[in-house]
Amino acid sequence: MAIRLEREPRERQATWAESGNSVVVDILRSWGVTFFAGVNGGGVVHVAKSFEPFDDPAQAHDGVSRLLTMSEYVAGFAPLGYWLASGRVAGCLTTTGAATKLGASGLSDAKLHNIPAVYLVALNSTLSIGNGPLQDVSEHGMNIVPQLEAELGEGCVVIDNINRLEDGMRRAQHMLKRSKPVAIAFHPDVLSRPTDAAAPWTSNPATFAARDVAEFLEEFPRVSRGRRVVIYVSGEAAFVPGIREATTHLSHLLRAPTVWSVNGANAVSPTNPWGYGYISFGGNDAAMELWRGLTADDVVVTLGFDPGEYSLNLGRIPAGWVYHFTDLRDPYGHKHGEFRHRAAHEYRMVRGDIGMVLREILPRLERTVGERPHTPMAPRDLNTREISRDTRPGTVDAVEFYGRLHRMWRPGSIGFDDVCTAYKDRQYVAQRPSEAIRFFTTHDGSAMGGGFGLGVGAKCAEPDLHTFVFTGDGCWRLFGGALADAANLGLNVFVVNNGVLGIVDKGLEVIIPDVEKRRYHSRLPRIDFTRAAEAHGWEAARVAPDLSDLGDIVDACYERRGRSLLVEVPVDPDQLIGLNPRLANLTTKTYL
Repeated sequence: MAIRLEREPRERQATWAESGNSVVVDILRSWGVTFFAGVNGGGVVHVAKSFEPFDDPAQAHDGVSRLLTMSEYVAGFAPLGYWLASGRVAGCLTTTGAATKLGASGLSDAKLHNIPAVYLVALNSTLSIGNGPLQDVSEHGMNIVPQLEAELGEGCVVIDNINRLEDGMRRAQHMLKRSKPVAIAFHPDVLSRPTDAAAPWTSNPATFAARDVAEFLEEFPRVSRGRRVVIYVSGEAAFVPGIREATTHLSHLLRAPTVWSVNGANAVSPTNPWGYGYISFGGNDAAMELWRGLTADDVVVTLGFDPGEYSLNLGRIPAGWVYHFTDLRDPYGHKHGEFRHRAAHEYRMVRGDIGMVLREILPRLERTVGERPHTPMAPRDLNTREISRDTRPGTVDAVEFYGRLHRMWRPGSIGFDDVCTAYKDRQYVAQRPSEAIRFFTTHDGSAMGGGFGLGVGAKCAEPDLHTFVFTGDGCWRLFGGALADAANLGLNVFVVNNGVLGIVDKGLEVIIPDVEKRRYHSRLPRIDFTRAAEAHGWEAARVAPDLSDLGDIVDACYERRGRSLLVEVPVDPDQLIGLNPRLANLTTKTYL
């Protein structure tokens, strides 16, 4: 998705306006990067003074560079939610040392999910290096620059010479265009020097590789003749305009059973008759049976490619031919720019904007694919497992809870699943995506508590979006202190409270079944989440075990404005819903 250029650089009026501190903010603003989250202090004070406070969601589209004061762990995820909600780039501000370490969890997830984001990182003053400065990040201390370079490569831009600021910002722009996060690490004394650097945004039109498309159109009809085609929809496709209609058209044309990753679901219509469901983590039974049944006689078309363990479970796609449509360059998980190593047999890449490629090939395929083998449409019920509905007293039946919610979503909604049982159970119960809400998770990093930051970023990007976060009582421990900073954003946060670290607790029953449960170290002390939320300025509610008040709670989520709402959901930790195929890897010494 292209970054939208929103404003010209602001007029420089203050006495410090010609310093590199304000020039960096101006350049980013000219690119449309106006929202940052983080904490002021130390090495960033002269950058932070160029920002206005982000006090109210009504300021979201005023074009002013603003800073939302929020702890760096949460702030590190905010640019991801901002991008997922709006397609616009945002940033995180981290001062020297520990703050960078905290924000880096979100930075890592941005890399793992190919999300462009800006992280402004303060280094030590060059005058203090070697003299034991506070939070020493130089080569004598944390040595943070090599760490960032190891993770981001060219995405780590170091400002150690004010005369090279312009070159550094141009490199940052290049990396953002490749859907990658950038860390702009600067020495405060260097960035405080005068500069007239400028780096205007240059736009590249969407396009596709004509040769790749021509070769696909020549080969695919021949290869697919008489063979089953399966479509795998990944997260990259979620941002393509009109993608749900296009994937349905492709599924229908090829009579192709279609499966999707949790983020790829946003590119699939719930009425696609060949929609077999989510695969892998929390995957539906029909989709998993189909995926596990792939053979060398099958053909797979992937729209994007989600390579992570929760999507492909460390395996290779066993089909005889894999056609990979993508517009990403060197995405996470690639090898030499492609995913040939994740295909068991033949692999072809079709490069270019996925929407443009589909518009190019669909009319031609209608004339060339010919008679397709009979493949059954998806069953109405995509799940066949028997799940216990006999839950502990005082807890909800999570199957009924997620099922009712799925029918209650309203248009203009976005949701985020945190690292808790919700991010495998919700989609299993829902089976198919909803027309009314998009759901995202950053499961490749699997950082607990990150979902809250995603929700914060989304709400700051698009205040009119009804924003929902599903998080756990374990995740709460990582963001609970930031609730006060989000009290007036109008967030809706559901805390799935099962008294344990749920993914760990149930997983270890499979991985180390002979070990007594007290050694799982998964039990959590009780918290009254509603009272804690109210103490932080939120409204709060607790779902009744019989779900009798769920309708009223959802109405409150959609009808209210201003104060954020936390909803506690008491859940039985022993009700096993969505499955975790990764557990098989953790019982194999090869992967330990």
